[in-house]
Amino acid sequence: MNAQRTIAFTMLSLECAAFSILSETLFFSFSVILLSALSYFPVLRYSFSRRQVFWITSIMAMLFIVKYVLYQHDFTLDRLAIRTPLAYAAAQFVITVQLRQLFDSHFEPFLPASFPLLGIIVFILTGDILVHGTKGLYYQILVFGFALLTGVFFQIGHAVRVPQETERAHWPVYVIRACFFATIWLLGWLTATGMDRYERELDQLYYRLIEPRTAGLASRAGFSTISRLGSMTPHFDQGADQIRLRVKSTDEPGYFRGRAFVQFLNSEWHSEVGAHNVPIIALPPAGVHASIPDNGTWFQLGQAKSSDWIEYQVWSQDPGHVFAPLNTPLVYAFADSIQFDSQDVLTSRTMASGFPYSVFYPRHQLPQRPEPDAALQRLLQLPDQIHPEVKRLAEDVFAGCDTSGAKIQRIQAYFQNTYEYELGISVPYGEDALTYFLLEKPAAHCEYFASGTALLLRLAGVPCRYVTGYVVRERNEYDQYWVARSRHAHAWVEAWDETRGWVTVESTPFAGQPEFITPGSTRQYWESVMGQFSRLKMAIQQGQWILAMSEAQLPLLLLAGGVVLWFLVRWVIRLVSGQLRARAEFLENPLHIQELHRLLIQMDHLLARKQVVRQPGETLMQFSRRIPDQKIAEWYQTYASSRFMPETELVHEQIDRLHLQLQEIRSQKTPA
Repeated sequence: MNAQRTIAFTMLSLECAAFSILSETLFFSFSVILLSALSYFPVLRYSFSRRQVFWITSIMAMLFIVKYVLYQHDFTLDRLAIRTPLAYAAAQFVITVQLRQLFDSHFEPFLPASFPLLGIIVFILTGDILVHGTKGLYYQILVFGFALLTGVFFQIGHAVRVPQETERAHWPVYVIRACFFATIWLLGWLTATGMDRYERELDQLYYRLIEPRTAGLASRAGFSTISRLGSMTPHFDQGADQIRLRVKSTDEPGYFRGRAFVQFLNSEWHSEVGAHNVPIIALPPAGVHASIPDNGTWFQLGQAKSSDWIEYQVWSQDPGHVFAPLNTPLVYAFADSIQFDSQDVLTSRTMASGFPYSVFYPRHQLPQRPEPDAALQRLLQLPDQIHPEVKRLAEDVFAGCDTSGAKIQRIQAYFQNTYEYELGISVPYGEDALTYFLLEKPAAHCEYFASGTALLLRLAGVPCRYVTGYVVRERNEYDQYWVARSRHAHAWVEAWDETRGWVTVESTPFAGQPEFITPGSTRQYWESVMGQFSRLKMAIQQGQWILAMSEAQLPLLLLAGGVVLWFLVRWVIRLVSGQLRARAEFLENPLHIQELHRLLIQMDHLLARKQVVRQPGETLMQFSRRIPDQKIAEWYQTYASSRFMPETELVHEQIDRLHLQLQEIRSQKTPA
């Protein structure tokens, strides 16, 4: 038994163990270990050619890509993990490549050097998730064992090929080697432990170093707990047309909130993390029915008494955020829990990735529930230092306004009529960005208008909050879904009115509000196909085959049409290539053979009109005996005798004679 093969089997078993522990699945790992054990039997090994290796590897890659697209692995670990189902599928693919190497008889007696290198890739891919407790320790032990076996793997192969020196090393050499290896292992373990423990701090430090103006990772997206002025501008640059939300509804969705911010300090808005769980209800209120599969959970946030409900079925590309309209009372989602903060912003750490959720909103506005005075006082917080001119500006803007409703109308009109919109703003060095915007009135984008509105309203005694999210008003005419793109990300204000409750305040000039220009028909059609494909994938994962057929007819038709087109193109290519190959072989013949062949084709066509056809495999002499016309039969016999004669004057004379006879036969009315 090859010792190196045993080491390889052990290494592959360690990879499968790490894979099964971190992915919490056993079937794939157990199957690979069982199949790899069968590779010990030489009779089961096969000599793969390079062409076979290429096609087997390509087919396996395509199969795992299809598996990833249609059925992504759902980790049960914390939502804060680096959830990468693609890495999971890639690790499975690499393991199967190693398994094929074990069954390749070319790798005898030594396996290729790529085998342990592929194993390293497997450990990198399987370790691309956040683990807690003993799982992290198990992973480190398996990695350490794999590293030891890798050295043994190469040493065994090298020792057999290159004879060992007769002189033995002294024992101090082995001690030094062992200490060096132990030191390297200890440093690696300490580094890994430190990176795991201080992962968030390292991420924050990294992003602060490479993007100091955005104040780190927390402010990059615009929907996290910190939003710095200017943090939403990337949504309008690269990937501005990328779809972030798809909403199915009979009514225009409008403003979908993603984060509400309470405190403004140092040009940064700060919000809270949802610390309260939304209550779960067993059954929805009367008259409420979700249009997505019925194995989700109902969550009730507020008053849910209404006779007429609007359902917004939402497909989101921002995991963890539950985008919903203001004052949403009811949510249906594939999640174990949904959290909300003091501003009723919804998030979820357990919501299934790639699945929709539904929010239900009463068509007629419900009576506003009262807000505690302490909660409203928090929304009057002001920065420690405010320029005196800003305070005087607030007094001038709200002069003569006695109610919150009047102040809200006044501030909207002030910004929309006085300021201009422009994506980006140039603030002089050393100036406070918001103060400069309010006093100098430069053109700016929605974050500045919303922040200025919130600051002035708070100076006027109106509780308000700064909100970021998407404005959903673009409709796809092919699948009737509303869509929000990256460029539809927006910032606005929600203010408290004593008579109406919470209201949306839009101060950004009309030119700066998200544009909802419908793209061309081709793009709409393609986006509708991609949306239907997402719904097809979700239905397949849920086992809803009827739903898959009804929701995704177009992708299925395109898939079937693509398969038919593929085989049709292959058939045409094969037909044309066969004809070209036959033509090339024909042109390689001498000229007299080419002329004889043309005469034979003409005579065959002439007889085919009279239903006299030469059968496949039938020789010319056999065919001539079946022809009742003696003259035509003799023509075929003459042709057969001339076909294999060397090129002489006699052959050319016979060719001329055959040509004349063909003309005479063609001129007859009944040649056969």
